[in-house]
Amino acid sequence: MNMQTKIETPQVGISNNGHWNLSLPYRAIVPMKKHPTGTILYQVAGSNKAPSGAEKALRTAVELHGGDCFYCKKALAKKDDAYQWSIDHIEPLSLGGKDNLANYAIACQSCNAKKSHKLIDSFNVQATEAWLLGLKKQIDGRLKKLKKPDHSAFFATPTIAGRSNRSLIM
Repeated sequence: MNMQTKIETPQVGISNNGHWNLSLPYRAIVPMKKHPTGTILYQVAGSNKAPSGAEKALRTAVELHGGDCFYCKKALAKKDDAYQWSIDHIEPLSLGGKDNLANYAIACQSCNAKKSHKLIDSFNVQATEAWLLGLKKQIDGRLKKLKKPDHSAFFATPTIAGRSNRSLIM
């Protein structure tokens, strides 16, 4: 019995992870499999580690590729203990946020401590706008991919023996 199943998403380069932020290290995270528990497992570009959950994958990506604090934009060096960082829940779990990649942001310890359990809106307006615009772009892209039914036959003018019956409709 196969304990893991392949996710039905197209793999287009390393930036197809469904995350709202397509800068490094986020774009280095690629969804690979769905565990029977429903957890999505991610592979990190440049890593030889086995696919892992979102938080561990993001930690691995930061260690390999570095990144910036989402809130203050301070550079966070790869594997450099001098720059302490953490993974923040953009929408706090205590306020209904989810434990998934789209709700994770890299934060320096200072910003994470200042934000605490606040909503992003009350902590940093620019970060809120960037997050929401990124989510909107992701949603718009998904909506475009939905197949739209063809209703053109429904709106066509009826004909009898090749002649328009527009006069019959009016």
